[in-house]
Amino acid sequence: MHSQIRARLSELKALVLAHPTVVRVQVRGEEISATRGYLRMRLILQVQDVVEVFVYLSDQDGIIRLRDYSLHWQRQDGTLVQRWDTAPHHPELTGFPHHTHKAREKVEPTETHNWESFVALLEKIIAGLLTVES
Repeated sequence: MHSQIRARLSELKALVLAHPTVVRVQVRGEEISATRGYLRMRLILQVQDVVEVFVYLSDQDGIIRLRDYSLHWQRQDGTLVQRWDTAPHHPELTGFPHHTHKAREKVEPTETHNWESFVALLEKIIAGLLTVES
């Protein structure tokens, strides 16, 4: 399963490295073992927004699963735009632990529950296709 985990993390790095709106990528951490994979990156977008990406994958009975993640999107001055994560601090929400923090301290459930939805969300953020509440 090591190769499948490596392939998924490589897919994520390739996506951001090739995207025209991403002007700088800093890989801040990466570990891959036979059953787990971890990647942490900081992306600087053309509009100077910053996107912090954290993803943790694991092999569960031969299936690679998205275990934990965080996508933290902020303006250049540090103002939160929106964050999606799996920190277990909102058990009252549907789909716990998956949730999103909006700019005005509003926390809601999110549809980001698997690898495909995580990658699609990241693509929308970096392409500037995602609209958020101010």
